[in-house]
Amino acid sequence: MKKKGHSGSKRAVIFALVGNFLIFIIKLIVSFITTSSAMLAEAIHSFADCFNQVFLLIGDVRSKRPATERHSFGFSREVFFWSLLVAVILFFVGALFSIYEGIHKLLHPEELKEIYWIFIVLVISIAIEAKTFSIAYKEFRRKSSKPILKALEESTDTNLLVILLEDFAALTGLTIVLITSIISIYFPVFDAIGSMLVGVLLAAISYKMAIEIKRFIVGESIPREKRQLIKNILHEYPLVEHINRLQTKVVGNDKYLVIISVDIEDEATGYYTEDILDEIKHRISQEIPEVEDIYIDIQDLSRSSTYR
Repeated sequence: MKKKGHSGSKRAVIFALVGNFLIFIIKLIVSFITTSSAMLAEAIHSFADCFNQVFLLIGDVRSKRPATERHSFGFSREVFFWSLLVAVILFFVGALFSIYEGIHKLLHPEELKEIYWIFIVLVISIAIEAKTFSIAYKEFRRKSSKPILKALEESTDTNLLVILLEDFAALTGLTIVLITSIISIYFPVFDAIGSMLVGVLLAAISYKMAIEIKRFIVGESIPREKRQLIKNILHEYPLVEHINRLQTKVVGNDKYLVIISVDIEDEATGYYTEDILDEIKHRISQEIPEVEDIYIDIQDLSRSSTYR
């Protein structure tokens, strides 16, 4: 199940990369034909998105490298670094350039030429972006059926999260440009306003993206209901007399580390304890597939030990 989820998110990234590159070429050509600053801003946005998807693919590959002596927990968390770069690029390349281009056009207005090309491109772009968004949304919904805002807050698949936010920004930006381009037929100043509005939108999305990625880098815990599920599993075994500590931490896309400290019966034998702890680990892994590593610290044996 987990492998299917990761291949699904990778598929969404590749599809978005191909779609954005085609849209970038079309937008760039038409922006020169029409001298539309809003269309040029959209072209730069699509170009930045292409880089973003490449970074996500790089992060996905590098995060799957095997553990080494120096990195004994592996490289799963590296995907968060590349996702953060996406947020930074979206802000500095997409948002700031769009705002700058809008201000420049506001101070030095030009009449739009052959404006019908803008509408042709916008319709084609909206169709392509809608398709990439629907693929990312379907993959995202396979993992969570909760309300969308709640699902976004709990998701730890940065690839899907970034693609979903990017595609939402793209669709919204295209809609803004479509509306302002129609108005600019009669009031040319709205071409510049459209560019600035796209920049503000991208800045807001990049900020939201950075905040979401920050919680992964810091090491957010597993959702509360899943922590309670782990506790419920532990309480089912008479061997476990008390749960001293339960710590969880996100360590990659849909990957968690779980550390448990428990008191056990004084009379429990080593072999019996080992069998029960193996069963507990198996139960937790079955109930919560995102849990990759489980460490159990035993306090009340003749000598304390940590069981993995």
